[in-house]
Amino acid sequence: MKLARITKPVRSVQVRIMLAGDLNSSLERYTRYYEQVHGEAVDPRVLIAEIVRAFLNSDREFQAWSRAAESQPRPGPTATSSNGAAKAQP
Repeated sequence: MKLARITKPVRSVQVRIMLAGDLNSSLERYTRYYEQVHGEAVDPRVLIAEIVRAFLNSDREFQAWSRAAESQPRPGPTATSSNGAAKAQP
């Protein structure tokens, strides 16, 4: 099994998605598979989050891009005039 046992989750954000019928069926089978391997039931919503986490952690190109993006300086906030137009910074 590619997923390790799920530990307590960190701060969460709710995301709503729709799954095609065949994908939902696969998720239901994977949920049963997880229960058989780890000996405990898991909520499919938790399983989806872990699948996404595993995918992102295993994507080496994304990891390299993410490290490079984090090392780049971020532009500061743009000052705006009273009419909402951006002002040039001195």
